[in-house]
Amino acid sequence: MLKLILRQANWGILGSAFGFLIGFLVKIYLINIVGVDLWGKYVSAQTFASFFDTLLSLGIPWVIIKYLPNYFDDNITKARNLLHKIIRYIILVTVFFLLLSWFFSPILDTYVYLKIDDFSLILFLVSINVPISIFTSVIISLYRSVFKIKEIVIYNTLFSVPIRAVLTFLIFQYTSNIVYFILIELFVSTVILIFLFYIFNKNEFSIFSTIENQTNLDKNVVLYGKKMYINSLISFFSAQSLSLIISIKLSPDQIGVYSILLTVTGVTMFIVKNINKIFAPAITKLYKEKNISKLSSIYKQITFIVNFFTLPFVVLIILFANDILYLYDNTGNLIQYSILLYILMLGRIITLISGSSGMIMIMAGLEDKELKIQTIKAVLIIISAFYLIDIYGLISMVILFVTFMFYINIAQLYLIKKYLQISPFSKNLSILIFVSLVLIYFSANFSYNFNLIHYVIIPICVYFFYFAIFYKLIKKIYLNIFSR
Repeated sequence: MLKLILRQANWGILGSAFGFLIGFLVKIYLINIVGVDLWGKYVSAQTFASFFDTLLSLGIPWVIIKYLPNYFDDNITKARNLLHKIIRYIILVTVFFLLLSWFFSPILDTYVYLKIDDFSLILFLVSINVPISIFTSVIISLYRSVFKIKEIVIYNTLFSVPIRAVLTFLIFQYTSNIVYFILIELFVSTVILIFLFYIFNKNEFSIFSTIENQTNLDKNVVLYGKKMYINSLISFFSAQSLSLIISIKLSPDQIGVYSILLTVTGVTMFIVKNINKIFAPAITKLYKEKNISKLSSIYKQITFIVNFFTLPFVVLIILFANDILYLYDNTGNLIQYSILLYILMLGRIITLISGSSGMIMIMAGLEDKELKIQTIKAVLIIISAFYLIDIYGLISMVILFVTFMFYINIAQLYLIKKYLQISPFSKNLSILIFVSLVLIYFSANFSYNFNLIHYVIIPICVYFFYFAIFYKLIKKIYLNIFSR
């Protein structure tokens, strides 16, 4: 099973790396044209749209991943019935939500987003992406449920990212209005969504086939959907409440800075995110079979592999932090926020070390306990943010982000150990963490005027150093996976 997870994850990692590289360059290009202020407006609208994306999705993607694989094998009628109900719901929500967005955008601009001027058009246009995003999450969940990660990467990343990048480059030769970027995103997302539905319907499963008898959904499906919906809402407030509060309480330029810092540190998460997408159905399968020992073994190996490839990348980002920030703003003003980048990176490291703990909580029967963890975080972080942001501004948000990231991961690891008797930690992971922390310390305190050649030679040397230390272990893992 580890072999299947890693082979499928390879496509996800390839897509994420490709998407990150192109997206990184596009974002730098775009921010240098539109400015941090306009970018902050766009980020605020995206945060608003993300909230309604979560609010209206009803936990549908999780239901698809958990139940559709079995339905495809055992009961095609149930699969079609479930999908038909989902599609009808999304169509209804789309019409209703877009009408409300058109009406309320000017009101929100006037009475909620007090520090952002001329915001209603951007808010409405970004809101159009909410139903598109819900439809896309459904089709991607369908591909994931049949382990078709390669198709997701090819169609949803390798096609869409270059198209979006080329259109952005061409159009922003003649304008600096962020609205055109939003229109580009809406156009590309719609085209790719239609294509994904067509390919899945043609090659995998006929979504739009008629069924003779419409039946009510199984109670287990509805119950799980409700549970995951509540969990998604709480998780959104837990994870995104800071961004939501910032979009209301801070000026657009500060919002833009926070977004850039999250982007730079967030690239370290692309491997673990893609592993989680494949690991989720595997966790469900192993837990259902009560094969906890195998789940524990895979949990440890995956956590080590993710950290082995990611922690050197963390070292490099810390080392080149000032140069990276300078790319987003050639005036050098962003460099004053490098200390905040280091603090945010600490939160990312904590998450990396914890492995797929959140996914195990959700997919291995600990959903209720995960909900309690996220609820406590959401309540405390909202109260703390509203009190501290007026006093300390952006730095308080960064510290809160790291503090509650630590709380979430410690709580998850404790409960997983208590109820499943497994953990992601191993001797080799401990050595890897120690080596990385030493290198991170020196990277944060090292100052040098790097030349172009350094951006090539230093990453090669850093990764070679890691491979030299863990060569025997990496070779053993590779042979265990691919010799079967």
